[in-house]
Amino acid sequence: MHKLVEELTSAYAVSGDERRLHDILRSALAGITDEIRDTSLGNLVAIRKGRSSDHALLFAAHIDEVGAWVTRVNDKGFLGIHCTSIDGRIWPGLQVMVHGVRPLPGIIGLKPVHVMTHEEMDRPVPDDDLWVDVGLPREEVVRLVPVGATVTFTAGVMNLMNDRYAGKTLDDRLCAVTLIQALELLRDTTLSYDLIMAFTVQEEVTGYGAWTTGWCAHPDVGIAIDVTHADTEGVPEQKTVPMGGGPGITVGPVVNDHVLALIRRSAKAAEVPTSDETCMAHSGTDADDLQLVGAGIAAGVLSIPLRYMHSPVEVADQNDVDRAARLVAEIARQFDTAFIGELYGTEAH
Repeated sequence: MHKLVEELTSAYAVSGDERRLHDILRSALAGITDEIRDTSLGNLVAIRKGRSSDHALLFAAHIDEVGAWVTRVNDKGFLGIHCTSIDGRIWPGLQVMVHGVRPLPGIIGLKPVHVMTHEEMDRPVPDDDLWVDVGLPREEVVRLVPVGATVTFTAGVMNLMNDRYAGKTLDDRLCAVTLIQALELLRDTTLSYDLIMAFTVQEEVTGYGAWTTGWCAHPDVGIAIDVTHADTEGVPEQKTVPMGGGPGITVGPVVNDHVLALIRRSAKAAEVPTSDETCMAHSGTDADDLQLVGAGIAAGVLSIPLRYMHSPVEVADQNDVDRAARLVAEIARQFDTAFIGELYGTEAH
């Protein structure tokens, strides 16, 4: 496991709190980029200069994680929460962190079966019945935890067998690691055009991080790198890609034909195995928002296989991360004058 995986997944950054990660990312990017900027929205943008700045290739990996927000405090000092993109069945019994005036450990308990009604036993727990217990009286809770404070899964990565590991927020911190590994691979390479690595915000809630980054950077091509569903027990094979088989390549309307061809020949050149992933509408990644910038940015999507998405036990294979990094680096190498000619239908643009 890459050391950076542990560093990034140990940090807490629900949508809106992404600046918590900037110091870690800046340290990892030192010496392998020419310029690092952060935006008012919280995106961190690393730029590697090419021989020419007439054109640019952008990769986007979001750095926010799923979580919850405190909505109320009841008379016993328990915290009511609102969560997005998380199955409510996951929460009961979990240890969590509450990010108020200072971090507070908490748990989300569940009424014991001994005092449940038969109806309660037979249905999922409604969001309104999820309460965080931090062990403090109400007066202290109100002082330390304002409404709007975030709640996250507790940190920690468990090493599994066969180069695999489990933990929170592998979606999408693994892809941030991938972009940094790619820059390390390109350390001694002179690129034809500028390469922009964007660590974007708010993908899990709005997509505005990618949209504003695309607007500021004006790249010719924007490729989102995110996670996708790996082969999982009980999930139809056609809805997944194999874990350990390399990154997924999205095919469908969201992907520009020339960008897809660039990705495919780069994978072949780098000898990186891949799997096709069909997407007939929105991809659910930053690529959807990049496409809407200005007259539209030619987009693509790469995905790292992940099991148990949006849970505290997401599982990934380090070999897939390493292969994705090699593919990203090769795409950057092949983003040249010949490709620009293909993209715009001219020999040179």
